[in-house]
Amino acid sequence: MRDSTRDEGFSLIEALIACGLLATALLSVGHLSSAAINMLMDARSRTEATILAVSKLEELCASSAPVAGADTVDARGQPPQGAVARVFERRWSVAAVSPDAAILTVGVSAAPRGIAGREVRIAGGWTLTP
Repeated sequence: MRDSTRDEGFSLIEALIACGLLATALLSVGHLSSAAINMLMDARSRTEATILAVSKLEELCASSAPVAGADTVDARGQPPQGAVARVFERRWSVAAVSPDAAILTVGVSAAPRGIAGREVRIAGGWTLTP
């Protein structure tokens, strides 16, 4: 004959507490995953902006007489055509130090401003080569 006073299995309270802990853990993992994805997208946007800024700075340094300006480009550095995933605004300035030298500053941010990431700024020097 079986002893009816012996407990077997889990009680309802134990099962509810276990379910609550599991739900909390899964929600935490979901929140961390979404935060990681947001940071990854921000890092990608800043990396693309840095590449575009360095490209424009090199273009300005190779120029015989760089001038200030601005443009809008896609992640490849081309003018946006149709529906493009990311568009960037590039702005550059030329500050003359002497007749033969200037400081070039290039700033790149995701367009429209404030949507993703921050502005990337790169400065470099330019000298007139004979």
